[in-house]
Amino acid sequence: MKRQRILSFFSLRMLWGTPHFVFLTMMLLVGALAGSFTGLRSGQAEDILLEQLADAMVAQARQTGSAGGLALNAVVTGLAWELAALCAGALRPHSLLPSAVCAARGFLMAFSAGALLSALGWPGLALAALTGGVSAVVTVPCLLMTAAASFLAGQEAGRGGFWYAMGRYRGAVLTCIGLALLGSLLRVPMLFLAARLPF
Repeated sequence: MKRQRILSFFSLRMLWGTPHFVFLTMMLLVGALAGSFTGLRSGQAEDILLEQLADAMVAQARQTGSAGGLALNAVVTGLAWELAALCAGALRPHSLLPSAVCAARGFLMAFSAGALLSALGWPGLALAALTGGVSAVVTVPCLLMTAAASFLAGQEAGRGGFWYAMGRYRGAVLTCIGLALLGSLLRVPMLFLAARLPF
């Protein structure tokens, strides 16, 4: 019984598949769609700027001497997205800001992929996948779950306030934050792999 209670504390089922989660997923996809079109169009208009961006990403991928610095940077980035989704629900309007965080995440992810594809062709898309896409497979669902918890807690906030309502989802949110940090660390070996590829 005690084991079942611990497992239910960290369960993500209370958030997965809720209308809020589906809505936030749609917002992320809308942001990704806008980001991909913007990235592809900006690549046609601003080739020099995008080539500099691509060169900077290649240079970052080839700086393999400071694995600790890369890991710290990846962890801080992953934690920043999770905290942004978490804190967005505490601010009014509760439904708008978590949605904006998800849309911004989708936009930036797709913009970088579209811009690198436009600037470097298919090698640019491979670079985008290695430097951020692989870790996004883990970090994006975690962000959506945290944003869904934040969204629900914002709507359920009564006299106790947002953080009191958030207590109901604390196990799921802690699980998502932990998984997001581990997913962010996937970026480090991917950068080492990208450094070995000819761009």
